[in-house]
Amino acid sequence: MIPRTSFALLLACVLGAAPAAAQADTTAPPVRTQAISILPFHALLGFYAGDYERIVGQTTTLGIGASYFSLGEETSEFTYGTAEAKLRYYPSGDPLRGLAFGLTAGPTFVSTGDDFDGEDQSYTALGIGFEVARSHIMGVDQRFFYGYGAGGKRLFFSGEEADGVELVIPTLRLSVGLAF
Repeated sequence: MIPRTSFALLLACVLGAAPAAAQADTTAPPVRTQAISILPFHALLGFYAGDYERIVGQTTTLGIGASYFSLGEETSEFTYGTAEAKLRYYPSGDPLRGLAFGLTAGPTFVSTGDDFDGEDQSYTALGIGFEVARSHIMGVDQRFFYGYGAGGKRLFFSGEEADGVELVIPTLRLSVGLAF
């Protein structure tokens, strides 16, 4: 038989532990519904790009992205610019976090200087592509966003000079930004 003092001490510990457990932090992390990001490693190479993404459903986000780069000097310059709409599907049901499959579409602008190919030329193309990406939100206040992924884009050029010309280019994404 347990002595009375031991039983009283055991009972006090059990009853005292219940209120302490009830005081545990049960606040849920804040829900972030948007993210804005840039591609800093690409910028080191002169390729400037950024994305904005917003949750529009339980498993989907809709966003926009833009990128620009220029190679060469004024007379032998090659420039590339694009603006795209992006639709991403997150099969886990947690948009802005985890694996995503995306579709992209938008105009692409390409131009070359006269030394590059003999004359100044500008082309406009419709770019349609896909991507497989992974996104994360982290930090104490759940504001730091980063994502990475890869995909491809087919460019359909318009105009008589580029009639029938198609080009497929790979795409890479390593972005950091802010979720809000």
